[in-house]
Formats: sequence, structure tokens, C-alpha cells
Amino acid sequence: MAASRSIFRFKQFQLAHGNPGLKISTEACLFGAWAGHWAKGRILDIGTGSGLLACMLAQKHPQSRIDAIEILQDVASLATENVQASPYQNQISVHTHSLQTYLPTEKYDFIVCNPPFFHQHLAAEKQDLQAAIHDDLLNPQDLAAGIHRLLELDGQFAVIYPPFAMEKFIVACGELGLHINHKASVFPRESSPILRIMAIGSWEHKVPTQENVYIKKEDDSYTKGFEKLLSDYYLQFPLH
Repeated sequence: MAASRSIFRFKQFQLAHGNPGLKISTEACLFGAWAGHWAKGRILDIGTGSGLLACMLAQKHPQSRIDAIEILQDVASLATENVQASPYQNQISVHTHSLQTYLPTEKYDFIVCNPPFFHQHLAAEKQDLQAAIHDDLLNPQDLAAGIHRLLELDGQFAVIYPPFAMEKFIVACGELGLHINHKASVFPRESSPILRIMAIGSWEHKVPTQENVYIKKEDDSYTKGFEKLLSDYYLQFPLH
């Protein structure tokens, strides 16, 4: 069953989340803040869910125009409600669409996606959870093909995957002439295994760079790096 709906409050906006769709996660918030350093111009958010990434990027880049696509009607309706209640209703347009059939009139300067990644797992009981966590509707190859079709020649893209799925995505990108330029390995704690990998890519082939991001210290407090990244968004963190 989907988790009951609740409100996630940020410094400049708030989002209803969970039922329909997934709850907002710490790693999704981290990804939105991290990706914001590269975002620019005309932006596409693939699989927007509650509208989290679209709203985070709209806050960071007030002059950007953002298209947020979501394949499930009820989840897209939730995102639309959230956007209309936010300060960014004139920046963000929500579209009920799959990536595979989405045909915009222009390409994008920046594409961002927090995609589903489970493959051949037991199906979730509800359709919104099935689509949100399983890659039946958007596998790494589909995502790479969509980015290939919709990215401007000087554009960049940002994705987040667990390590096993990121490997598949990187292979799919390489087959299409797309390149990963920078990766950030996300660790819940310094002693933990990698939870996610965040990646920035483009059409440009260059030696990739690497960083590590730790969410919490061993004493369960947030690290300074995480606090700095989320200081514009999380209520409990002072501005940096």
C-alpha cells in the first residue's frame, strides 16, 4: 500500500507527497540540491513525482523554464497541485506524458531524472508504486535514448541511480555518444556502502571526475557537506 499523504516543508515551498506516489526521500533532496549547481536554461524533469526536483531547481534558477513530465495521471495531478500552491507556478509546467512519447517543440539545456531502478522484482501492489520503483516503464536504456533525443548539443543531464543501475545507464549512454563527466558517490555514513551514485553528463567526452558525499556522521548528525548542500532548502539548516 502507498504511504499516507503528508506535507514536506522546505524554506520556500512545501509539497504533499506519498499517496499517490512515493514519499520524498533524503537522497532525492540531496540530488536536487546537487544537480542545481549545473542546471540552466530550459529544463526537463523526467518522472517528476510530487514535483520535488522541479521546485528545487525553480528556486535555485528563477529565470529557468521547467517542463515536468509524469506518466501517471494521479501523480501528475498531485505535482500540478503542488506547483500551483508554490511560488513557481509561472516557471513550471506539468505534463502527463511518458518520456518515450514526449515530443516538445524545443530541446533542453538541462535534463534531470530520479528514475525507477528495480528490475524483475515482485510487482508493487499499487500502480503508482510500481511505476515509481520498478523500471518497467523507464529502464536505463529508455532514459538514455530520451536524453539523446531531447538534449541540446551544449546541454547537460543529471541522473541518480544505485550503483548496479548506474552501470547499465552509463553503458547505454556510451552506445548513443553521451558521456558521464562527473560522478558523486552517496554514502549514508562514512562506514556505509554506497547508497546511490549521482552523475552529470553531456555530449562532451572528457576525463570524468569523482567525489564522495556523506549524509550523516557516525553519531547520526548531518555532515557539514550535506548541511551546506541543503542549506537553501531544509528548515533546520542555517543559510550558508
